[in-house]
Amino acid sequence: MSKSIRTSGLSRRDFLTGSALAAAGAAAAGLLAPEAALAASTERRGDWTREGDPVAADAPSDATNASAVDGTYREHNAASFPANDATPIPPRDVPAAWDYECDICVVGAGGGGLNAAARAVQLGADVICVEAMGLPGGNAQEAGMCGILGGYSGQEDKQFAFPSYPFDPQALTDWAMDEYHYAADPKLIYKIAEEGGHSLDWMAECGVQWRLGEVPVYVAPKRSTLDHHVLKMKDATDAMYNYGNKHGVDFHFQSPAAALVRDGDGRIVGVVVNEDYGDEKYIHARRAVILTAGGFCNNKALLDKYIPTAAMGCASSYLTAGETGECFRMGLGAGADVSGFNSSASFDGGVDWQAEGGTWARFLYDGMTQLSRQPWLTIDRCGNRLRYMDSRVGEDGANAIYALGDLATIQMTPPGHRSYIIFDANYEDHLAGFAQEHCRKLITPDLEQIEKVPEHYRDWHHGVQDAIDADVLKRRDTLEELERDLGLAEGVLTEAVAKWNEACERGEDDFMYPMPPEWLHAITTPPFYGCRIGGNLYGTKAGLLINDQMQVMGVNGRPIPGLYAGWHTAGGACGENSYIGDPILGSLMGDVGLAFCGGYLCGTSAVENEMGD
Repeated sequence: MSKSIRTSGLSRRDFLTGSALAAAGAAAAGLLAPEAALAASTERRGDWTREGDPVAADAPSDATNASAVDGTYREHNAASFPANDATPIPPRDVPAAWDYECDICVVGAGGGGLNAAARAVQLGADVICVEAMGLPGGNAQEAGMCGILGGYSGQEDKQFAFPSYPFDPQALTDWAMDEYHYAADPKLIYKIAEEGGHSLDWMAECGVQWRLGEVPVYVAPKRSTLDHHVLKMKDATDAMYNYGNKHGVDFHFQSPAAALVRDGDGRIVGVVVNEDYGDEKYIHARRAVILTAGGFCNNKALLDKYIPTAAMGCASSYLTAGETGECFRMGLGAGADVSGFNSSASFDGGVDWQAEGGTWARFLYDGMTQLSRQPWLTIDRCGNRLRYMDSRVGEDGANAIYALGDLATIQMTPPGHRSYIIFDANYEDHLAGFAQEHCRKLITPDLEQIEKVPEHYRDWHHGVQDAIDADVLKRRDTLEELERDLGLAEGVLTEAVAKWNEACERGEDDFMYPMPPEWLHAITTPPFYGCRIGGNLYGTKAGLLINDQMQVMGVNGRPIPGLYAGWHTAGGACGENSYIGDPILGSLMGDVGLAFCGGYLCGTSAVENEMGD
């Protein structure tokens, strides 16, 4: 069989200029993918590739403040989610004839899938990689990445490792298990610690250029920033795609997986795909199937069932390129167990578009999201102040990254299950003084690689204006009007602002987590602005249970023959009840780094375990 890239007759230029892919990028979880080819449905929602167009709106839910009548629980409008089905997808029987043959079939051509396919073909496997979208890269191509785990040659050059130098994977595992409160799999943590740096060097051998300041790997000692990792990861996914394509990986695009195929002995031996979003085709994977096409961040039913804290507290998800749960559901149908119940990973600054009739899935790095992540007066439903976590680099460059996830937890879980930011007409005058770093920088026309950002959003003001127009960011002439329209009880907002203004006038914050004096700006000048925020979900850490060989484990405690899963389809190392997911791995390698490393491990283990030498 000849190997070719299946793109339904459309050229690369067609995809780049059409709605199938308007690639953008952003820091550690960067800009979101476009319209997204989320499913074969023609009723796709949230198409922001047509720059400046309003998104389709459902009926506003502001009358109930996006909560139950008692004000304590998130309600979800299922129509705003790309998927709303938690049922397992049972495997199919072996067909009378196969349409395609390979040793290993990789489901998903994102960061994990590209690495799994490249590694497997490098080790001698005949590989087919199927992808729902029209081009490779998935969510990873719009992201940035940190990679400061030990073992990477660039860190050896700097003689820097975490938690100490020289690097010791056992020391990192011990540290991470303590951070997890021991609710994690130490073998998996050790595996990623041991192999994480090696996978980066391997990617460099495959053509990824990990040069500081040019490609997004953070290799730096204390008191350093992450500025250089913004908007870069598409370069890495392009390089890994080019390597796989050059060495014989057979990519089938616009061919979402529909089901696994299982033989009479209980072994997974293939995948059913909807080729070109139409005809079903059966791919025979003689040795293994590797699932890498994400988790279920955009599947309402799966969130409600497996991660209720995320369903309650997250205001949005940025994974518009996928993460609707099909891989997870296929694994369930094959008898897989689940790890990471009620575990997720979130950034701060989730803007609640759904509450005003918009969509749940939003791109992360737009002007409104960035504005929401600044140190404004932030309160809960009761008017209590909420702590702000500073992302400016202090004693340790790595610690500053934690603020992104730590603040998300603060925003997701206060009394009342909702947070609000408040500021006045002078807000733009204060942004430079806030000086937030990492993923909190505003998009400006002079941003490096700005050409990867859709033109409408290259000025952050446009994203803010979109939010004002949609009444997501509420602009009111009086604080009383703003209080009422945010759904707050009478006096909650006005009293909180009055107390805040008193602290600003004194120049000293009396809150138990005080703001620096230079951040104290009185809210006095109309119009006044308010926005409902929460976490911005970027990883569902509940997923298929895997062992340290990346094999999917069945409910009987044994590996399901022939089935492997990458990090974001699997539950990773998480145990239960981890609100921000990977406190060590998600921060010190980056979720994109975990996808890359997990794919590398999947490709290696599948060949070694299923094909011998």
